Amino acid sequence: GRKTKDRGVVEDNILESKLFHRLHKMENVSKLIDYSERTGEEAFSQHAKKRAQRMMHYNVSFRPFTATIQPSSVTANRKSNNKTTRSNNNNVSFDAGGFQGSTNYDYDDGESVSESVSSDSQNSSGSSSIFMRTPTSFPPTPTSRLYYFDRGSRFTENVVFLARDQLRVERGVGNHNEQTRAMSKALIDGSRLAVFDAAQAGSGIALSCGQHIATKVGNSLYCSARSMIPVMRNSYVYFEISVSPPPPTAAMGDASGGGGGSMLLPQVVDAATLSVGLSTLTLPLDTLVGVCKGSVGLCSTGQILHAGQWLSPSSVHDSSYGSNSTVGCLVYLDDSSAYDTSEGQWITADVTFNINGMIVPSTLYNVSSGDQIIRGSTSKQSLLGENGNGGEPTLSLIVDKTRELFPTVTLHSPATCVMCRFSAEDMLANTRSEIGALSGVIVYAVDGSVILDESDDDDFRGSSSPCNDFFRGNAF
Repeated sequence: GRKTKDRGVVEDNILESKLFHRLHKMENVSKLIDYSERTGEEAFSQHAKKRAQRMMHYNVSFRPFTATIQPSSVTANRKSNNKTTRSNNNNVSFDAGGFQGSTNYDYDDGESVSESVSSDSQNSSGSSSIFMRTPTSFPPTPTSRLYYFDRGSRFTENVVFLARDQLRVERGVGNHNEQTRAMSKALIDGSRLAVFDAAQAGSGIALSCGQHIATKVGNSLYCSARSMIPVMRNSYVYFEISVSPPPPTAAMGDASGGGGGSMLLPQVVDAATLSVGLSTLTLPLDTLVGVCKGSVGLCSTGQILHAGQWLSPSSVHDSSYGSNSTVGCLVYLDDSSAYDTSEGQWITADVTFNINGMIVPSTLYNVSSGDQIIRGSTSKQSLLGENGNGGEPTLSLIVDKTRELFPTVTLHSPATCVMCRFSAEDMLANTRSEIGALSGVIVYAVDGSVILDESDDDDFRGSSSPCNDFFRGNAF
């Protein structure tokens, strides 16, 4: 019986020690030596007790008490520096009348230590967890609690998305496609995922949902974000960027349709302005994608910014977009198209944009790059398209052969929110004709997963991802 009692005392001491060390990490605390409540005295009125209890999340005693504490090491060091000799045991007393804390030690710098009402061990919640939220650390107001729970919800979403992405990569290692296996192994070895890169996102960009969603929160004119991994070379790579539905704004309107009165009604304002495209790491994150060499962007206005040149497709109406839209991009980075210039070797990347499954028409223009002038598109995809095997690309991008090409989005309007779709299971497009892919070629996603096999004639592979409905309609 004595051994059992001693074991219980040891366990209690270990728990108290853990709790003390955890609290000390958050803030310098003092160790409690002795505690006793004074019976027959009241510090609060009955009304004040009820009001204070509503702010607490555990049972707390409101009786006056006397506590003996041992100052922390920080306090002891400060005392030694001030050359003030005091006893380590200090009595803290709270009187019933004024309920003012008083201490029997001071410091030369005028700083004093005061203690507040402590919780009664017998009336506490009884929880033995050292990770419990105390009334002091838990947000007391509804607004602060909303922020606290929202932060916890965002953390949960990040964990779920991260776990899903890692499982997809691990599953890709056993895929029958050799290129998918190689990409999955590279992602595992490099500890990278097909998401927005936090290190390659502007200061006004907030990433959420495992870095799949980018939201503009800053005041900068342009805020850009790049993917964590580049597109594969010598392969058809396709990705999508979905724009969130616009937030409703309050507007005056008549609910009954008559003139008897008016009320506030939600009004949808489609004010999302952004640009979706491709860029190298040379593009600054506070500029619009397409202003630098080796970058291109399809703006929501319908214009295309290509290496600093504004281009207008044959139909601006067909190439403009806004909130609740999905912009797709099919790219083929062809190493075999390399040619020498005074600035080094450059290669061609065929880029095909689509908006909600409608291909952006091809742009015919002259592009000067180094010592060579290229008109329109002369690469493999363009030539095959002219032979009737598929659609002609929207444009050809000239890229430095030593640079990698990354999916990029630039947010302009405030609170604009977009979601990247860099995996085959997240795509919204359904057919080759919607993305402009040639028949008989393999189309990969950014993460290396196969979207269309060479044997697939038209339909995309079935998707079981819940992300397909994430931005559809009002399911944001």
